Amino acid sequence: MKIVVIHDDISETSPIMVMLRVQYGDDNVVLHTHSQPGLEYVLSNLGQKMVVLLDKNFYDGKEKSGIKVFEEIRAKTSLVSVILTSVSNISDIGEENLKILINNDLFAFESFTSDYSKIIELIDKAVEGMDLRIDAVLEEWIVKQPEEKRERQYITTKGDKSYTLNEILESIRQRTEIGRSLEQNILKLAVDLLTRKNMKLDD
Repeated sequence: MKIVVIHDDISETSPIMVMLRVQYGDDNVVLHTHSQPGLEYVLSNLGQKMVVLLDKNFYDGKEKSGIKVFEEIRAKTSLVSVILTSVSNISDIGEENLKILINNDLFAFESFTSDYSKIIELIDKAVEGMDLRIDAVLEEWIVKQPEEKRERQYITTKGDKSYTLNEILESIRQRTEIGRSLEQNILKLAVDLLTRKNMKLDD
């Protein structure tokens, strides 16, 4: 799990970075103080489970806003948990921006003036949620497969349409019909297996 911090008011020595690295390990916490490199890092590492702590506003007016970064992440994947922070009140965000955040599954919004422990708690919840999501587990499994295997036809629907693992991965990230259908079928299979035999929790 990577914790990616995209924030221009945080440094490598900030208390929140120290706390995150103690908890998640030095190699698993990444800081970008500019929004574009932070966005590029996220989009270049979509095969890695990620929670993004994202600043809403950057001091440099030439920087992409946090909401724009969030939109561009969501254009590629629904599987990255994003926590947006701001020194502004939520009422200052504006109706249109609120619609963007709510309709595209923002994990949380938190004031950056809050005690850092509140933000850490939100990150912990996001990490736990990622471990429980079927789509995230599927993504992780597909990414681990050799590219040769990912390019081969893997499943065929009742309508005789075939999909490679890479196509399935894109469908999961984009929340398309085939991606959602696959998740539902895996859930049904899991329930069926549980009802067929007695299973221990560590099976």
